[in-house]
Amino acid sequence: MHGTLQPITLAKRCGIYRERSAPASLAAHVECLWSHAIPAGPRLPMAVVPDGCVDIIWSSVGIAVVGPDRVAAFPAIGPGETVVGLRFRTGMAASWLRTSLCELTGSVVPLEAFWGAAAGELFARMAEAGSVAARAAILAQAAEQRLPMIAAPPADIGACLAQLRQVRPTSSDNPIRSLAQATGSSARTLRRRCHEHFGYGAKTLDRILRLQRFLAACRSDAQPSLTTLALDAGYADQAHLTRETRELTSLSPREIRRQLAN
Repeated sequence: MHGTLQPITLAKRCGIYRERSAPASLAAHVECLWSHAIPAGPRLPMAVVPDGCVDIIWSSVGIAVVGPDRVAAFPAIGPGETVVGLRFRTGMAASWLRTSLCELTGSVVPLEAFWGAAAGELFARMAEAGSVAARAAILAQAAEQRLPMIAAPPADIGACLAQLRQVRPTSSDNPIRSLAQATGSSARTLRRRCHEHFGYGAKTLDRILRLQRFLAACRSDAQPSLTTLALDAGYADQAHLTRETRELTSLSPREIRRQLAN
């Protein structure tokens, strides 16, 4: 338990978090490059909420791959540390890592396990760089060098993701059957590919994408009611929103909105 004396803070609200656009050559594969400067002082509980993505992250202690999460992670990052990362678009990382993402779900694995000695060389080059911007550029360059070797994910993965991103009435049924019909794949094939390229099944990703829609709405200037936010994001009602946010983030919808509105 994180206790009540130190309330949990959404990671992007802790310290200084910044995103940079990926180079045009990587834009189809990489969502962004980012940096996160953790404040000095006492370590505070920090929640990294699931987003359906995989990141390569550099810090002073190493360079690693952070696999997709089902629920919030609470990383123990040292006070005063600055982390630099590259975030793959949902569904893309398996092709870069040549690994089924279900083997990485909820895990942090040294990049060396995937890129061999090149990972150590990359870490050293980034450590020697004089600024966060320079480190991000070195990380992007390393990805660009590998781009010719990367195969695109199966077409039905992109079609599946597009379907899941649509706001639609919630259902307790696993969406894999309707997705299989929409993408033209068998349910068995699509289920296997979801675990390979997303790290979990379509229903889990559906929940995570719904949560992300709610988070995005909370960042807007508009101040609709929580009921309206819930329905607009695709939840059945406010109670459904509350259950999901507590399970996926450990925070209530009201606390999430308060943090993101500041």
